Amino acid sequence: MDRDVEALERRVRRLRELQTKHQANQASQFEHVSEAVDRVWRTGIQPTDVRLRPTFLLGPAAADWQPPASRLLNPRGIGLRFYLLALFEAQCRLGPGAVWSGDRAFHGELGWGELVAVDVGYSSVTGTYTRGTKQSRKNSVIRQVKSALCTLEGLGDQSLVDVPRKKGGHRDYKAFALMNEEGRGDALAPLRYTVPKEERVISVPVDFFLKGWVQVLYPSEILTWLCFRFLRGRFPRAHEESGNYMYAQKRAYMHLLRDSFEDSCATLMELGLLRRMPTEAEKKAKPGTFEALFLQPTPRGGRTDRYEPYRYQLTDEGLAEDALDKTLKELVLRQNGKG
Repeated sequence: MDRDVEALERRVRRLRELQTKHQANQASQFEHVSEAVDRVWRTGIQPTDVRLRPTFLLGPAAADWQPPASRLLNPRGIGLRFYLLALFEAQCRLGPGAVWSGDRAFHGELGWGELVAVDVGYSSVTGTYTRGTKQSRKNSVIRQVKSALCTLEGLGDQSLVDVPRKKGGHRDYKAFALMNEEGRGDALAPLRYTVPKEERVISVPVDFFLKGWVQVLYPSEILTWLCFRFLRGRFPRAHEESGNYMYAQKRAYMHLLRDSFEDSCATLMELGLLRRMPTEAEKKAKPGTFEALFLQPTPRGGRTDRYEPYRYQLTDEGLAEDALDKTLKELVLRQNGKG
């Protein structure tokens, strides 16, 4: 089977599992998690957006250095998702300038395990999900959350959490501490997370969390989307007039590979979160003509080896849709060759 087809089938299967109600009158896992995330927001400060420091996304374009976000692009991992949810949770409780502290449980009502939607219990042998008990499914989710904490802690000086050890050397996951977006640093005292105050930040609309986009997008798609949010904040006029763009040099600062970036842009457009703006050549060509069918981005500055990059606008109105319904619908259309 073609790898792209297999990956698409796997993604659709996982999304359908999140949508499945295992018992009558029982909410699906996605509905249950969405309600928990919404309650965290409703019972807290109710921020309209979650603020993220740009150091999470970009840094020197050096081969031996990567920003923390680009080190969390495993499509099957939940490290990036969990860290963003932890920032959301913190900003629902703490005001600007507050140092992170928390005692949220892993189990029980509104525990960390209830804030992350993951499919569990799939058997590659039978090709089906083993239902198990409600408790066994919860335990499987907790194991994935703990695995995410290990991933976030394992980034060296860029560790995004600090997990203390008990006397026997085992990790005390319940006592983890959140680090700032650039990581814990190389000092003995770790750089604990503080809620951003009046500083240049990336604003993430709260619907990204409340509507479940953080749960269903792949890490590379999340990173691409966040990069465009950074560019819109830095170059708002360009975004409104012609869109922002990312050519190779810009992608290098975020450590975004070209194929991953282009695939992510295509998916984000399908989902209604991104819009590609017409190139100058497309603006000049008459719709429906032969030339319009075979347009390429036009050369810049007279150089034939550099072309006008595609420009994109964020379409935040798309965030208001239910993320699971929208993503599943668009991916099934793609699967059926109608996307």
